Amino acid sequence: MGRVVSFAGMPMQRDTDGVMRGAITHDAREMAAELIRIAPGKRFVATVPRGSDCYLFGLAGTTELSAGSQRHRVEPQSFATIEEGTEFALDNAGAAPAELLKVIAPPQPTGRAGFRGPVAVTSRATAPTVAVPDQKKVRIYFVDPAAARSERGHAMIVGYERDTVTGLHHHPDAESLFVVLDGALAFTVNGARTIVRPGQAAWFGTNDPHGLRVAEGGTQASFLEFHIPAAYTTVKHGQAQ
Repeated sequence: MGRVVSFAGMPMQRDTDGVMRGAITHDAREMAAELIRIAPGKRFVATVPRGSDCYLFGLAGTTELSAGSQRHRVEPQSFATIEEGTEFALDNAGAAPAELLKVIAPPQPTGRAGFRGPVAVTSRATAPTVAVPDQKKVRIYFVDPAAARSERGHAMIVGYERDTVTGLHHHPDAESLFVVLDGALAFTVNGARTIVRPGQAAWFGTNDPHGLRVAEGGTQASFLEFHIPAAYTTVKHGQAQ
């Protein structure tokens, strides 16, 4: 069953001093997504599991990502892809809390080839961008053959116009996660129309029907979208597209 998760007030658990973690996905098989909050002056440390990619997306605040000799700033709407087996740290050197989305894809090894980096960091402003005028969309690629390459996941920001519509469909071989960045989207979740706004995410398992469009009264919207794994099938109106 699909579901909508609100980041504000979601259950969080203490990881280390000044670091809190909250699960966005609980029963997902293809991805493990969570919210990471890091207080000023604090550090989050983790190692990417073997057989998995790690994806990080900055939501608020600024952190410094370190892995081996590499150092990168992760600002709001910056995306990091980290190779399996890599130990990394996120340091919040700012005056405000930092908030990031972290996705492990997949939680358990499947044999799919993953990202080889060990780290790639890009931003919404600098990532490969493709306009799709016939669909009234813009796609900004983070994990894709045009960006960080991996068979384990696909990630991009998608921009919608006022009247952009993605009809009801499902993916029989992939899970999907949408994180609204600006504007508001009207999703079909378990057959019901649900408005999803910044600070919320919508998750759909394999075969969960979903559709979306800009919410009534809005002029545009954009969202971060994951499909896990990278190769997936979209089924609309009973036909593979």
